Amino acid sequence: MRRSLTALALVAGALALSAPPAVAAPPQPFSIHESIDFENGVFDFTSSSPLCPSGSFEDEVVNVRAFQSERRVNVTIDTVFTCDDGSGTFSMRKHVNILFDDVANPSSGPVTLTGGTGAYEGLAGHGVDIGLTDNESGIGTGEITGLLVHP
Repeated sequence: MRRSLTALALVAGALALSAPPAVAAPPQPFSIHESIDFENGVFDFTSSSPLCPSGSFEDEVVNVRAFQSERRVNVTIDTVFTCDDGSGTFSMRKHVNILFDDVANPSSGPVTLTGGTGAYEGLAGHGVDIGLTDNESGIGTGEITGLLVHP
């Protein structure tokens, strides 16, 4: 009995060594263009493949830290993007620094893709968000670029 268990263990070990190693998908570039109409509460996006072409998004501010005479603020935002084509949702955490100015409010900072639903389950990645809000019109735009891994 002991001999057959030893032989079984050796065969299992040999099979494990001969199995091809798991290979992660290579990172892919992505871009997202956000369009925000603060006056009417409309938050839309378009994006490049491998993400869905368009949809809407919702931001949840989770942390705010002000500094520099209260003209600059660091904001942590959790964003959920919902695809128009029904393929799913994907989530992102944004860490942006906003400068409050009389004419426009520029912002920038790193982002992290943190999963999703449907076709975007397990999505991961990182990038940078560069935005600008026009104070007169109440219209904001954001350009997010980076790399993602899509399982």
